Amino acid sequence: MSACIYCCLLQLIASIIYPLRQTYQAYKLQEKLQIWVVYWILMSSIYLLEEISFGILFMIPGYSIFKTFYAIWLYHEKTQGALVVGTLLKPVFNKVKGIMAPFQEKLDVLEKVK
Repeated sequence: MSACIYCCLLQLIASIIYPLRQTYQAYKLQEKLQIWVVYWILMSSIYLLEEISFGILFMIPGYSIFKTFYAIWLYHEKTQGALVVGTLLKPVFNKVKGIMAPFQEKLDVLEKVK
């Protein structure tokens, strides 16, 4: 594998995956911020999918418009779509939490070293 692939992987982890994990941790602690935290979890997931797809999603006609309306639907106070989707995805988050548990212990050790 070339160095470029490692750089892309590092960028994905640093700019999307780690913030997504941290946001989920904050989600469990503060119910008041629930809609925004779920919004950022969902949008980070979309950005991650866009990065992994290497631009294929942008070739789909109307993708950008759909993504814009989806984002508005997620946070609009009348629809609160983030709460709907968050409720549906809660079992998935719990499963990911179980998978990430061994890595979480290592991250906690690294944070204590700081």
